[in-house]
Amino acid sequence: MMTFDDRLARAYEGDEIVYHIGYHCMKTVPGKEPVKNNEAKRAWAAYVRGDVLLYQRRIGPNELQYCAKVLR
Repeated sequence: MMTFDDRLARAYEGDEIVYHIGYHCMKTVPGKEPVKNNEAKRAWAAYVRGDVLLYQRRIGPNELQYCAKVLR
């Protein structure tokens, strides 16, 4: 499976990358604070660099698509 970074490297300006589908993109471990999953971390890093715009799309009850629009 390709990582977010792999998909971003192959994407063109204006492409949309769906990097997670679900209620939230956090990993939870009993007794610990939730943390972003690896794909969400990679998407956030691309956002900070100015490569993408991040947003969510509701696709059903308690289900979202986490998306990145390629800006470069």
